Amino acid sequence: MTVCLFFWVIAASAKGQPVLSQFNDEELRARAERSFLMRNFLAAEKYYRELSVRLKRRLSELPASESQQQIEVEEDLILAPFGLGHSLIYLHRYPEARAALEEGLRIYPDWATNHAPLLFFQDPIFTGPVVSDLETRLKSSSVADLWLVHGYIQFFSENFRYASRSFSEALNAEKNSFMASYFTRQIPLAQKKSESSKLEQFKSLDPEKLPPDELIDYGSSFFKSSDYSMAAKLFKRAIDLDQRLPVVHIAYGDSLFALGRFDEATEAILKGLEIYPKYAETPINRREFYSNPSDFDRQLRHLENYVSSHPANLNARFLLGYNYFFIQAYERAEEQLKAVLSSESLHSSAQYLQTLIERFSAPKTKNSL
Repeated sequence: MTVCLFFWVIAASAKGQPVLSQFNDEELRARAERSFLMRNFLAAEKYYRELSVRLKRRLSELPASESQQQIEVEEDLILAPFGLGHSLIYLHRYPEARAALEEGLRIYPDWATNHAPLLFFQDPIFTGPVVSDLETRLKSSSVADLWLVHGYIQFFSENFRYASRSFSEALNAEKNSFMASYFTRQIPLAQKKSESSKLEQFKSLDPEKLPPDELIDYGSSFFKSSDYSMAAKLFKRAIDLDQRLPVVHIAYGDSLFALGRFDEATEAILKGLEIYPKYAETPINRREFYSNPSDFDRQLRHLENYVSSHPANLNARFLLGYNYFFIQAYERAEEQLKAVLSSESLHSSAQYLQTLIERFSAPKTKNSL
């Protein structure tokens, strides 16, 4: 009985081996995509791997001069390494995923330009467990593979700030990383494309009918596209609908700062810090909020010149200290914040920022062995 069963298994396996070859490229890709969306990642890996093998074989048969033409024609094949890489990501096989994705990028370098965003990466139910797993591993390891996959997911989720940080960490771990260098170049291009598409969509909408979260989202897009006036209008509209949202007060204040309306900017920022003081507890660089950081530098110089000629304007001095604080220029921030402690309306926030400066500036002590 055992012997018969053994021969049956061998026969079934032998019979099953040529199955994939029975499908043409289009049929195989359809099976791969369907398996992937059904979260059958093992099946998806199998189909995409077969397509990747076919791609390699097809490219190896071409003269070098004809490769680009073939890439444009054979879409069912040319996308296979990316499908394979995505399947491996969801199987938590990150080094293999990186290898597949890098192979795809070398063959098809327009991938990021032509295919972002990817909706399944934006779905927290679909992708949340993977991101959580990556971030847990990154707490104890900084290998480039983990940072690269994390950055890749963030890029195709249009979380460009997080993507930039991940690829920067990958370059710290592996300075010649092809994938990290590739996406570091792609991020500014993708940001402009994403914001441009969103702003085009906004033209068909009535801002008066938008809920606060969408107003904030569009306001952020206008801010990144340097339309600070429209950003301020949308943030103000969101505040009028729901004054309890802390970050929108900060965003409104930042927009007013960009417009040179310093007193109003300070009032808005104070309100945001009053509602949610912990906003300041995460070291961030405000220059990174700008698509063109030179805009921030120019606005900061304008405020510096204003304070220089109006030193009695304590609101402006607080705003200057606040901006210094968020570019980690702590000595200059402290100088301005100390100057406004006599103001009843500014004292609490200024003192709190000073406390944070002391915390951030304190030397880190090493645990004794």
